[in-house]
Amino acid sequence: MFWEFLMAGLIGGVCYLDRTAVCQLMLHRPIVVATLMGWIFGNFSAGAYVGIVLELIYLVHLPVGASLPPDDTGAAIFAGSAAAFLSRDAVVDGGYFTVLILLSVLCAELGRWCDALVRKVNGRIARIAKGAVERGDIKAVEQSLLAGLTLFGITGILLALSFSVAGVAVSTFLLPLIDTDIRLDLSALALVLPLVGAASVFACGRTEKTAWLFFLMMSVTFAVTMFMRWTV
Repeated sequence: MFWEFLMAGLIGGVCYLDRTAVCQLMLHRPIVVATLMGWIFGNFSAGAYVGIVLELIYLVHLPVGASLPPDDTGAAIFAGSAAAFLSRDAVVDGGYFTVLILLSVLCAELGRWCDALVRKVNGRIARIAKGAVERGDIKAVEQSLLAGLTLFGITGILLALSFSVAGVAVSTFLLPLIDTDIRLDLSALALVLPLVGAASVFACGRTEKTAWLFFLMMSVTFAVTMFMRWTV
């Protein structure tokens, strides 16, 4: 488990850097992150399954500019690691899946709070860098840039490690306690959650002239999600 958590922390840290600090190559998107966590913890399909649904839910919330969206990367790390680890000893049915998605919302909000704190500290570093520019101190500017990058990197690694540990802990201690009847009741939501994400994308997009194409793509996504569900 040590090496799995180490990989989750390092890879998750890189994905966190990709959110705003470096490159923005979309490595931080839930469908990518959750799939990677599934691979690390032993079930690629389980991670991809939750990643597809989280991607739909958070697709309209992008960390662009000064916006402070929910931490979909942290949510994907938690849900992907939990689903993959749970699948070692149990079937990730609709009830378990629904619980993981709902708990991942809490992780997303906690991650957003941490993101706000990190940006506040980074703002202070930026003011120091601005003063260094005015003084013509190039070395101090370089150190400020490196300090900001290091801040985001270390925070990302710690968050990734924390969320992956939380996911494994939930799948080990909490999910087995859920009664079968409750899981059956919750499984009905497993079909609704992808549609909720699709509806949010449709509501925020300009799709009047291409609505048929949008619904076609959403139907394909829904079909793939259901296929992944039965193959986990």
